[in-house]
Amino acid sequence: RRLWDDPAIRPDELKIYPTALLPNTALYGHWKRGEYQPYGQDELINLLIACKQMVPRYCRLSRIIRDIPGRNIVAGNQESNLRQTVQRQMRQRGLRCQCIRCREIGGQKVMGELHLDDLCYNADVAEEHFLSIVTADDRLAGFLRLSLPYYHLASSGLFAELRGCAMIREVHVYGPALDIGSDSEGEAQHRGLGRQLIRQAEEIARQHGYDRLTVIAAIGTREYYRQRGFEPAGLYMVKQI
Repeated sequence: RRLWDDPAIRPDELKIYPTALLPNTALYGHWKRGEYQPYGQDELINLLIACKQMVPRYCRLSRIIRDIPGRNIVAGNQESNLRQTVQRQMRQRGLRCQCIRCREIGGQKVMGELHLDDLCYNADVAEEHFLSIVTADDRLAGFLRLSLPYYHLASSGLFAELRGCAMIREVHVYGPALDIGSDSEGEAQHRGLGRQLIRQAEEIARQHGYDRLTVIAAIGTREYYRQRGFEPAGLYMVKQI
């Protein structure tokens, strides 16, 4: 639980890798001598279910097993689709994981009503806002991570272009892509969800006393942000709000 209770940690994304016992390793020697015993399958599944229930809505649990062929594993889990097994057992028990990956709509179309949620939590250096656009059945159509650095850090940032700035750390909208000029028939990426998330981030930043909003933008996304009022500033793009 420390991952989520400690403000110095609280990761955006997490991978859970149960130990895979392979031959010709130091751990293999301990196992041969009876000094180490891997989790039994039922014990491991129950542990992973408990872990998944702890994961907050702002975190993406991207992996829970390494891609190691079962034939190479001496003892312990050899099931390559362990994640699916865990999810199936959770459904059978009436449980649900709240992580981003388990809620994202993927390539599905979004035809119903959407609403915007703001999940606020404290990190070690900033107040974090996880803005998400969700469907009526709590499927995730898009999200934005907004960071509001605490004053003493915002005023003395490592990079000059970040001083006094609120920061968009990530924007992600799900759904199938369309050809340029095509009309949307429910594709989340083409319903203006990114613009809606950015506008909400601007409003929250203003309410907290910030007059500039910055974002890290790769070359392929700079025009997108430029059209929304951001201008290049060193390694970032910045908008006066």
